[in-house]
Amino acid sequence: MTGFLTRVHLHYGRDLFNNYIRFGTPKYRDDFTGRQAYEYYATGAVFGYIRWQANDYGTQSWRFFVLRAGDDTTQNCSIPGVTPGAEILADISGKDRVRRFYMVIDQIEDRDIDCSDVAPDYWSQTNARINSSLDPQPYTLDQHRAWLLERAVS
Repeated sequence: MTGFLTRVHLHYGRDLFNNYIRFGTPKYRDDFTGRQAYEYYATGAVFGYIRWQANDYGTQSWRFFVLRAGDDTTQNCSIPGVTPGAEILADISGKDRVRRFYMVIDQIEDRDIDCSDVAPDYWSQTNARINSSLDPQPYTLDQHRAWLLERAVS
């Protein structure tokens, strides 16, 4: 593990835009105004990042990313507000799809599982299923235990 950090820009503009973290634990947070902050994530940390934007007619853009922070040796994808970038585990866009993804997250949290500890393959599978208009598979406690054991061994 290196000392490399991924910086995420959080920004809120009333009724115009809201970029925030849904889950994940930052290494530290730097608040520089009441409406803007940076959060820094260590290499390998998984977090949920939401970008919402509106115009005079309502929601213009709504995206939910599940990201894994990388370092200077990994290939990172460019994501607005994330410097230098991160590995994309899920990229959901559109009001209805994001709402369906929220339901998945709520089900995981109802099982007392931290979403940042969920198996990365599950996020990729759920991303594909939601973007294909299929129902996502539930994330079970058995799957989670298996993932934690696999992660502990590697």
